[in-house]
Amino acid sequence: MPKIIVLYILKQVSKTIFVTFLILFGILFLNESIQFLEKASRGELYPELLLLVLLFSLPSILEVAVPISVFLGVLISIYNLNKTNEISFAYQVGLGSKGLIFISSIPALFLSIFVAFNSFYLMPLSNSNLSFLSDTQKFSDTFKLMGEGKINKIPDLDGIFYAEKASDRGFQGVFANFNSVDADLVLSASEVLGKSSEENMNQLIFENGNMLVPSDQGYMDLEFKELSFLFPKKIKPIEKKLELMTLNSLITNEKDSLLAGEILKRLSMALMLIISVLLAVPLSLRMANNGRFALILIGLVIFLSYYGLVIGQKALVSDAIFTPLQVFLLIHSIYLSTAFLFYSLERTSIDLGSVIANKFSKNWIMQLFILMILVYVLINFIYLGTAK
Repeated sequence: MPKIIVLYILKQVSKTIFVTFLILFGILFLNESIQFLEKASRGELYPELLLLVLLFSLPSILEVAVPISVFLGVLISIYNLNKTNEISFAYQVGLGSKGLIFISSIPALFLSIFVAFNSFYLMPLSNSNLSFLSDTQKFSDTFKLMGEGKINKIPDLDGIFYAEKASDRGFQGVFANFNSVDADLVLSASEVLGKSSEENMNQLIFENGNMLVPSDQGYMDLEFKELSFLFPKKIKPIEKKLELMTLNSLITNEKDSLLAGEILKRLSMALMLIISVLLAVPLSLRMANNGRFALILIGLVIFLSYYGLVIGQKALVSDAIFTPLQVFLLIHSIYLSTAFLFYSLERTSIDLGSVIANKFSKNWIMQLFILMILVYVLINFIYLGTAK
């Protein structure tokens, strides 16, 4: 086959994947940014951590954007080439469906390697950093997120405070109320500061104010220059989180079904890109007459169901219904078989308007019979493995 044709098709496929990726990545990144900005405005995220949180969120965005971009990019590029009769010309010079699949698989192969690296190394690294930022956000940081002109709760001291103004140093014009075991303390101060010590204690400091202390005669009004409240830091329990583990950690740890399921799930993300190309090329060729919208709609239904099963396969493993390997083989076998089914139609077009009329054709019945046998074999394989 002419090299110039191969390079031209490869260029068109790669360009469409890249453009699709830019659009999807931009949408997902904008959506993620808006969510974090909303958290920062509600006081759930320290503003100085916003850029770091967005940076460490990039691998999770890439895990979604890259697979969908590959599938849609191949689907749309083959459709466009078919509509301009460039596919027909490629067929005339000896490039068939196999050649189109092979060429389209080249960028998908490189991207699948990147997705595997992202899943096994970049994602755990970013998750670890996000967890670190969350775990090490000090009380002083959380304190600064409390707002002026509203009632702020301090659960650690079973109290509330109201501040007229706020600054980088703390809050000014403060009225506070704390419920202790012995008394209900009411105080006002010109300023309040929040600090986290190097030890396991947090500190709330009130400066230049008055405190009402209940007594037998009523309330005593005491003036103070500085009044401190100490309370212990909350220590989060250490958990073994699979999403924080790199490939080396997953392999070297004690083997169990959850670890095996995590490894196969991450491998599935890379394998899905290759199988999605095997799906996209014949699907685009067979449904060219149905229009771009119908093609993309049907393609997304197929791909998103595939992506959803890959992401959610750990649920079946964690419920001890199937082994990780059974789930892995079953999911990919279903969509690989679907790809072969589309490919086996050769140059037959799939016309959605005439599917009902042609459903009892000999070719359709034979394909359905083969598919039923395949499903039967897979089900038996699953249950025989489970019985063991």
